[in-house]
Amino acid sequence: MPKTALVTCPRCRQKFTVVVHNLVDASRNPELRELLIRGRLNLAVCPYCGAGGTLNVPIYYYNPEKELALVYLSAQVGTSDLERQKIIGDLTNQLINSIPQEERKAYLLQPKVFITFKSFLEEIIKAEDIPYEEIIAEEMRIGLVEALLASPQEEWNNILESNVYLLDPLFFRVLAGFVSEAYRRKEPELINKLESIRKEVEGFLNRRMEEARETLISELLELKGEELENAVARIRPVLDYEFYRDLAERIDRHESEGKAEEAQRLRELRDQLLDITARQDAEIRAAMTKARDLLRDVWESEDRLKTLEERAEDVNMAFLELLAASMEWAKEQEDEETFQALASLAEKAVEIIRRKAPPRVRLVNELMDASYPDETKRLLEDNASLVDKELLSLMDEVTKDLEREGYTEAAEHLALVRRQAEGMVQSLAP
Repeated sequence: MPKTALVTCPRCRQKFTVVVHNLVDASRNPELRELLIRGRLNLAVCPYCGAGGTLNVPIYYYNPEKELALVYLSAQVGTSDLERQKIIGDLTNQLINSIPQEERKAYLLQPKVFITFKSFLEEIIKAEDIPYEEIIAEEMRIGLVEALLASPQEEWNNILESNVYLLDPLFFRVLAGFVSEAYRRKEPELINKLESIRKEVEGFLNRRMEEARETLISELLELKGEELENAVARIRPVLDYEFYRDLAERIDRHESEGKAEEAQRLRELRDQLLDITARQDAEIRAAMTKARDLLRDVWESEDRLKTLEERAEDVNMAFLELLAASMEWAKEQEDEETFQALASLAEKAVEIIRRKAPPRVRLVNELMDASYPDETKRLLEDNASLVDKELLSLMDEVTKDLEREGYTEAAEHLALVRRQAEGMVQSLAP
């Protein structure tokens, strides 16, 4: 059963009461399990100043289906071993008294104890077979929400600037989880602050989008021919209604200011963009039709992987994108068999695409998968004939693409490998 506790805000020193959960029964209270895993269990937000964070309280985690008994007890809790043992004993007694007689087994009397919340959470994730990457991604966004909750509003913009790569759909799902929990606990002050955070983030993203469009239009004006075509292919999702509305407003502004030449350049750019996107969209539709035909043929064959290999010349990025979308659908439908079959095809398709790629592109792909610095150094040395200025330029392009798509860690990895490659190029220079 949850308890109430009186806590003192570390910022304003005011006292307030919060609901505390010390027992998490994964089978009977899965909602508490989810809150724990996502870092929202025992969340306290000061109603006076808005500072917030997770309380450092003991937790007994119990899953009878896996006979899992884990206790989190921070090293800062309890002044002696005897006192810590008493806390664990009290938690154990509370659990035993709350469950049916048939579940009261000996392993509950000897729970595995963790002194850091990180190791406690990692053990739960491992034991419950929870996808670790998803949890890490959520933890980062939970940390951002908690940082915003703990900071005055005038500091929010700086915090968002430093964490802009976390402001994605997952962030808003995490924020919605905080809101749901605040409603469940009937905490109007927290609800209001979370709503303020949502509005601040949306306004921040809108401002950045407007600035990005201004910069993008200026950059597009400098491109011609094939360079413009390639740029449009990379940024196609950005060229939406909002983009063309901003472009029209910019044309009107130049005309009202008497800048007829600049307005005409923007009109010509708009016409070029509309023509290029129409042609590229038609090409994409044709490619996706071929991809769907290929997937149907492969799926209906007796040996799917063999058929895919035989149709290797038809395997391209459109086919890989279709597989990714199909896998997402299977995941939403909780169709594990179909998901695994599609995953096998995707793995084979990636292998085929990499095999068909030019030598330097293949090398970059292998370097992305290799560990830095030893494996990457060996790969570069084994492919010394490909390590030249052309490879460095390709790595620069891929790094920029990764940064633009928000794959910060991958971009940083490739940047480090590029330094290795650059060192080799310089050492081989006459």
